[in-house]
Amino acid sequence: MRRLRRDDLLMLIGVSLLFVVVAESVLLVPWPNQMHDIPTQNTTNASGQGVANTLFGGYAFAVLLIGLLLTAAMIGGIYVAKAEGKK
Repeated sequence: MRRLRRDDLLMLIGVSLLFVVVAESVLLVPWPNQMHDIPTQNTTNASGQGVANTLFGGYAFAVLLIGLLLTAAMIGGIYVAKAEGKK
């Protein structure tokens, strides 16, 4: 069996502390017990439209273009990461 080095021990302590902080932040937050409706149309603003209607109404092309660019960037990042690993 392999002995734990100092770096491994520090990494184990750091990951354990991170796990404790995340677990406490999830478990100790008073989450609501009831379901709430999320309005798709907000009639209080000047145009009478909600966020979804605004994004996919007047800015539909821009939202689709941003989605395609982010997808291409993600695929490119994966390709670059794999290419660096082969060296």
